[in-house]
Amino acid sequence: MLHVEVKIKICGKEQVFGPGIAQLLTNVRKSGSVKEACGRMGMSYSKGWKIVNRAEKELGIRLIERQHGGKSGGSCQVTEQGLKMLERFESMEKELEGAAAEMFQTYFPEYEAERRTEAETL
Repeated sequence: MLHVEVKIKICGKEQVFGPGIAQLLTNVRKSGSVKEACGRMGMSYSKGWKIVNRAEKELGIRLIERQHGGKSGGSCQVTEQGLKMLERFESMEKELEGAAAEMFQTYFPEYEAERRTEAETL
């Protein structure tokens, strides 16, 4: 995956919604827990909450809804606004990956031909 920061306009202001918060939200969506999401990412629980709190403050929206147990490791879910941001980020990232691949093929066509030849011989 192409890891770049994607700028998204929200409420008329440009804000940064980067790969770190996107990965964290994806893991929270899968696990239902910030604590488990942080474990999957190899980061401390407190660092995960710092990322979430900073992003929520900068974006002016709630990304994670705490359910049972709050910050002590209980369950939570990504809010509707958080899911929309995540979908938008993933869509933009796919577009960037496609553009990067197209540009690479345009400027380095011989590399792609070499890769196909290698794959055929395997």
